[in-house]
Amino acid sequence: MLGGIQMVGRLVMMGIALLALNASAEELYRWVDKDGKVHFGDRPPVEAKAESLEGRLKPVNSAAPTRKQDFPDRSRAGQIEREYAARKQSEQSKARQQRQIACARARKQLKILKGPVYFVDAEGNESTISERQRQVEARKLEARVRQYCG
Repeated sequence: MLGGIQMVGRLVMMGIALLALNASAEELYRWVDKDGKVHFGDRPPVEAKAESLEGRLKPVNSAAPTRKQDFPDRSRAGQIEREYAARKQSEQSKARQQRQIACARARKQLKILKGPVYFVDAEGNESTISERQRQVEARKLEARVRQYCG
């Protein structure tokens, strides 16, 4: 009995293998219908001219490892990498300069705020802020100095 089950199992496996071979050997066709839609199929249609794609498609699932594809022009690849590195360095330099400017501005404003503070309105009248308002503004500026100056 066990021999019969093994025999049936082998026959099933051989049938699956034959089906897999048959499925991979089929051709693939591409055609465009009267509405301009692109279709793909294993049999060419009767009503439209089909193009065979045999040999033009790479296997999707292959056991062979894929090889690394080289950039068509290695010198161009190196040039692109150098341009990218230079652009990145330039952007970092600009950001550093902007931080330094913001740092200097915050320090200057904080220094001014530490002394007596007077504001002049549009009519030329002087006004002062309360000590509490001055402390609040000083804390904001100190936070900016820490943020921009490190």
